[in-house]
Amino acid sequence: MSGSVQVVVLLPLLLGIFLLLSQWALVAWAEATALAAAQQGASNASRWGSDGRAGQAAAREVAANGSLADVRVQVTRGSAHTTVTVEGTAVALVWQRSVSATVVVPSERLTRG
Repeated sequence: MSGSVQVVVLLPLLLGIFLLLSQWALVAWAEATALAAAQQGASNASRWGSDGRAGQAAAREVAANGSLADVRVQVTRGSAHTTVTVEGTAVALVWQRSVSATVVVPSERLTRG
């Protein structure tokens, strides 16, 4: 094949591969952010005397790094366990992708010994 035909055939293929790899990296970044936000929110919400609002605020602060859009944080604090779920949408180049992470930790509490 001549040089110009090779460019016409290979350039779109290489551009497509580049876009797919970039999208994969953005989704991986969003998933890591959602997990980190859920962990931080669970850590703050599970403390003795804390409430769900502290966990929500901490999770939203961590999730505000630009990798997630439409962030939703749900905190459930029970007597034994605290559950935090962070959901959002990854930054899109090629397609929209929802990401979610849930963390369950023991709630701090006073017990009689």
